Amino acid sequence: MKEKIKRKFIEIFGDGDIFNIKSPGRVNLIGEHTDYQGGYVLPIAINKYIYFCGRKRKDKKIKIYSFNYDDYLEVDILDIKFNKEKKWANYIFGVIKEFEKSKIDISGFEVAYGGNIPVGSGLSSSASVEIGTISILMKTFNIKIPDIQVINIARCAENNFVGVNCGIMDQFIIYLGKKDNAIFLNCNNLNYSYVPFKTGDYQLLLVDTKKERTLSNSVYNERVKEVGEVVNIIKKFVDIDNLGQVDFKILEKYKSLIGQTEYRRGKHIVEENERVKKSVELLKNGEIEKFGELLYSSHKSLKELYNVSCNELDFIVDFSKNFEGVAGSRLTGAGLGGCCIVLIKKIIIEEFKEKLESAYFEKFKIKPAFYDVLAVDGAKSSI
Repeated sequence: MKEKIKRKFIEIFGDGDIFNIKSPGRVNLIGEHTDYQGGYVLPIAINKYIYFCGRKRKDKKIKIYSFNYDDYLEVDILDIKFNKEKKWANYIFGVIKEFEKSKIDISGFEVAYGGNIPVGSGLSSSASVEIGTISILMKTFNIKIPDIQVINIARCAENNFVGVNCGIMDQFIIYLGKKDNAIFLNCNNLNYSYVPFKTGDYQLLLVDTKKERTLSNSVYNERVKEVGEVVNIIKKFVDIDNLGQVDFKILEKYKSLIGQTEYRRGKHIVEENERVKKSVELLKNGEIEKFGELLYSSHKSLKELYNVSCNELDFIVDFSKNFEGVAGSRLTGAGLGGCCIVLIKKIIIEEFKEKLESAYFEKFKIKPAFYDVLAVDGAKSSI
């Protein structure tokens, strides 16, 4: 794919000095819908990438080619606005707008990009584009930006320009991921540490439902609002800013003041934070099967308390529970489609794929996709 992008760049823009970077996708092992409430997460960067080729121009023109959409766009850097027709460009536009706010001066540039992160699969292709855009611009214009500022620019691009109220996890792991490690991140204060992700006889398998979901058109923003209402009630009595600072005792103390729906959302986040902390200890101790049990618990909570699962995701998780050699499974990403992670013994992967594909097709008349994934370095290593 990298060479295809480069050839396409040369075909469209001509040969010469070309800069290259790659930006990975991500899988969150556990800690779902906690990041925008200052909670804990445990993601890995994965070996699915978006590749960028770029170089600067002497004028103020921005020329972009999307390999995956086979589409081209040209605009003056001073005329950037939200594009309703070529929505793929808005992630790049959002970054440029955040550069303006941060007083980071660049001229025009030309870039071609594309990759093998499935769009709408819950593997954070959007954050990969945002981080990839910042990274290629840093390399092209020889700009130095502190790590946390890079991550915040990417997040703000999605929040302020694209209109998705995401947390900071995706951008964090995609930029700072480390091979064979997960990142244990406190999204409240951004303290983080690397946790070895060594699975022994097991391997992480991604199962794509092939049910695409679009975050900005989903219930994602609705969930952000609901848990925000829980915070607004509790903070009248306790000095907190988010649910990452709330334990179960505090949540229960003010339960009678919280609506039933909002309480369920808050309960998921509070309990999910505890699952993340427990998962870190289990992985450090090599207790993979116990870690797998927490994956099932996380999915149950996402299904019953947070209501972001769907029939396809539930089918995969239920199938996994009944398949000997699977330690755990759950939806990963925002939900409502996208992917499940399955922690499975390596020797039975092919049998599992064959039998799940058959059962899934019989139920939904569509075949799932399977991705064997590894924990890899983040985009920073490409700059």
